[in-house]
Amino acid sequence: MKKFMYMCMMLLAATLTFTACGSDDDDNGNVNNGGGGQQQQQGGNEVNQDNYYKYQESINVQGVGAITVIGEATFANGKCSAIAFTYVYPSKSIAKQIWDSYQNDPKMAEELPKYSYDGDKSIVYRYDDEDVASVATMGKEGVCSVIKATVQATIEALGKV
Repeated sequence: MKKFMYMCMMLLAATLTFTACGSDDDDNGNVNNGGGGQQQQQGGNEVNQDNYYKYQESINVQGVGAITVIGEATFANGKCSAIAFTYVYPSKSIAKQIWDSYQNDPKMAEELPKYSYDGDKSIVYRYDDEDVASVATMGKEGVCSVIKATVQATIEALGKV
């Protein structure tokens, strides 16, 4: 479990380098079937509207359960105005353990203010204004591509844990 939490923490930190810029599993359309000792990945779900983009994928990690990674962006006047990544864990206890590990990691000190924990199963990373400004020049298509690639890379890395 420590290895898993460490890998998740490193994974979240790693997602930041790829970018330039609390509900039950079944509420998200994902079913935690226990995994049967295997990792099962659910295909991506994409929503692309004029002022909003969302991409999510889930993976069932052996010994842990279903983890869903959601990337979202909002746009105003054709430019990105907000970006967030939400990590939904299979239980409150796993989310709490990961959150506690963030609190105790000195390497996370600089990034920690960008994270929030809802006390349930989700940990959210929100880009600050400076981060969003750095991707605003990419346009909507570029930002959406980065979000999708980041979610996919995170899911792929979780599949290797």
